Amino acid sequence: MSQILTLQIINGVVWAMLLSLIALGLNAIFGLLGLLNMAHGAIYALGAVIAWYVVNHFGGFWPAVIIAPVVAGLVSIPVYKFVLGPTIGKDMMVGLVASSGLMFVINDLLLAFYGGSPGLVQPPIVGGVRFLGIIYPSYRIFAAGLAICILLAFWVFLRSTAIGLWIRCVAQSPTLARASGVPVDRVYMVIVILSAALAALAGVLVAPMTMVSHQMGIAVLGPAFIVVVVGGLGNLGGAVAAAVIMGVARGILSVYLPPTYAEVGAIVLFLPLLLIRPNGIFGARA
Repeated sequence: MSQILTLQIINGVVWAMLLSLIALGLNAIFGLLGLLNMAHGAIYALGAVIAWYVVNHFGGFWPAVIIAPVVAGLVSIPVYKFVLGPTIGKDMMVGLVASSGLMFVINDLLLAFYGGSPGLVQPPIVGGVRFLGIIYPSYRIFAAGLAICILLAFWVFLRSTAIGLWIRCVAQSPTLARASGVPVDRVYMVIVILSAALAALAGVLVAPMTMVSHQMGIAVLGPAFIVVVVGGLGNLGGAVAAAVIMGVARGILSVYLPPTYAEVGAIVLFLPLLLIRPNGIFGARA
């Protein structure tokens, strides 16, 4: 039982890192644009489908790590200009409806080109690492490590670059940022592009761990939103902390409960936190 518990806790931590990567873009868009982007999960599914296509048609996994974020970033440019951009500053329901429509469009396009049957992607790294009495798959450790590196790189990007400074200024006050000469519209587009690229990359990394389907983004959207809310809307560090709590809790509960009940139980554990801190673990906004 102790080995199973250890395995599930590690699984929970690995999933938490990947969920943090998914929630990062979701949180960034809300923090700047004030938009709950329902299409984020569909972009995640797009990344996984691209990984499946690249592996099965070109015989390699690693090109997908580059191709999927690039494709998602390019697609997000017209999406911002014609769908998300016009909703900025309007009632939140406007953006919610627009992004929901976009989600259905992307899901249907994936269904048309990929099909409705789930597919498998073989891990590019085989073997395992012995740790605490168990042998854990090497690829999962690699994927979690890469996710951590990307999260740290994004934090450095925000703190150490001119565009990162602009992003933080716009997050504080778009009006004052615009008055100070910050190209607010360009910042909005950059964050939408980065958000889409991160979601697609997360889809690529998750593809070898699960079944790839055109609707797999719907399942991850709920936990990602919960992580964002519990961590504090607009707060990136809080989202990572909430993802770790959810992942570890789900891992522990899955030892004693069926997977569905473990997922629900992990979410229920957040309710006391929301009652104590309704604005999230670390407040409303970073």
